[in-house]
Amino acid sequence: TETTRSVSPASSAFVKRMGLTPSNRGNEAINTEKIGLLQQAVSSHVTYIGQAAKGLGVDRHFFGLSLLSSPNDKQPDLYSHPAFQRSKTWRVSTSHLTHPRFDNWGFGEVVPDGVGIGYAVKKTYCMFNVTARKEHGFTEKLSHLLEEALLEMKELHSGSEQAVNAQQHPQSKL
Repeated sequence: TETTRSVSPASSAFVKRMGLTPSNRGNEAINTEKIGLLQQAVSSHVTYIGQAAKGLGVDRHFFGLSLLSSPNDKQPDLYSHPAFQRSKTWRVSTSHLTHPRFDNWGFGEVVPDGVGIGYAVKKTYCMFNVTARKEHGFTEKLSHLLEEALLEMKELHSGSEQAVNAQQHPQSKL
């Protein structure tokens, strides 16, 4: 399987526009802009997932190349670059599994200071399982912030004219 990274210029633009606190409630122009940015982020993510499914991702390619070299071989400069090294540490690891026979599931963090998030998208709700080592104490806070962000997006979407039109012509496979 290929790794799918969720951070992109489009998702970053959406998150930055949403802001740290809900604001501009009821401002249709701003809400429409935010919904447009969300749609761009989703479209970008779907494109990336499609590319990864076709073997056009880079993570497994780099991993395979690293396995082909011996410890005595000179490694490409890229492999020692701080950004490349950082990209191999998954502090947040997520995985999706939606199936009618699974009511809940999850997995642990993949690094000692990380978090594992298993999720499922059902017809009328989303379900999350957030895990981390107990000594970090951030699973409850992360769960709260995740719920808060989802509720803000729901409020944004359900109150807009664009949302009313989308409900008349649903795009989801669910």
